[in-house]
Amino acid sequence: MVGGGRGRVKAALALALLASAAGGCFWRSYGRIAETHAEVLTAIARKGVDLVANDRFTAESMPELTYPLERAQAFASAAAEHSGTERPASLAALEELLARYRAFVDVLDRVRRARTGDEARTALAAPLAAVEAAAEDLRAALRAEHRL
Repeated sequence: MVGGGRGRVKAALALALLASAAGGCFWRSYGRIAETHAEVLTAIARKGVDLVANDRFTAESMPELTYPLERAQAFASAAAEHSGTERPASLAALEELLARYRAFVDVLDRVRRARTGDEARTALAAPLAAVEAAAEDLRAALRAEHRL
């Protein structure tokens, strides 16, 4: 028979092991999910450039750009919570991708009001390239960590 004190210790140990296992599950899928966010963000950024250049982007199109950012930010926040004090380099790369994408969305929102065609493509080229480079940096970090 287990005494009161030992039962609490065993229950606490069981909860700690469960929490550890849940954290392990998170990290098993982390690389795949982070890479998916990189793919989605770059694809949506490219689509946004095309829509603006072809004068087909409207204010109602904006949620299509911001929703993937919100989902990726939620994922990055969860990864930060699961990482504790040892944050993987890929998490920093993911956060950089999010910052560059956020800046891209801001520029796109300004450009869509004033420019179309090649002028819009030119204005959005550098911000789009920054998003694409950050996505590739994330993939490189994930490969270095053997998560891809």
